Amino acid sequence: MAARLHIPPPPPGLPRRMRAWYIALAAILSAVVAAMPACPIQDAAGRPLWRVETVHDGDTVTCIDAANQPQKIRLKGIDAPEYDQPHGRESRQALAAKLAGGTVRVEGAARDQHGRLLGTLWIGDRDVNRELVFEGHAWVFGGFAPDPDLVSAESEARKAHRGLWAAPHPLAPQQWRAEHPSHR
Repeated sequence: MAARLHIPPPPPGLPRRMRAWYIALAAILSAVVAAMPACPIQDAAGRPLWRVETVHDGDTVTCIDAANQPQKIRLKGIDAPEYDQPHGRESRQALAAKLAGGTVRVEGAARDQHGRLLGTLWIGDRDVNRELVFEGHAWVFGGFAPDPDLVSAESEARKAHRGLWAAPHPLAPQQWRAEHPSHR
């Protein structure tokens, strides 16, 4: 969103020549301010915050970055149930509820094969990715060297039968996608 500048009309009784200069200066100032990028929102430590635009599912969101550009973000290190999979809607709702404040800090630079930014979402000092795993709304994403904090959070969620772990045999999203290729 571009910055706005309110310039009052020229004062009454201003000579015609001065009015022309006043209007020209107002037009130039308005153009300069309109061309300026919006100031990014920052947290208390001066780090940029991104505005949450859309929660697609339990591990994918779109945010507006500090340059006012939309970025699709895949939450790094976790794999939430697909929307049509058991616990998929609950997983999406849990993420949407956490992001209801509207802004997050995003840590990440790599992109996945679909061009999405792989990132960790932070609200203050809260790691949203870890919270989703701890509450049983997502698995640790299987792969090379998973984050030990996420592994610990998943272990605790399993032991406490939280979220998707309350079901007798929850199916990992990767396996569910393999069995339901039309739902990709």
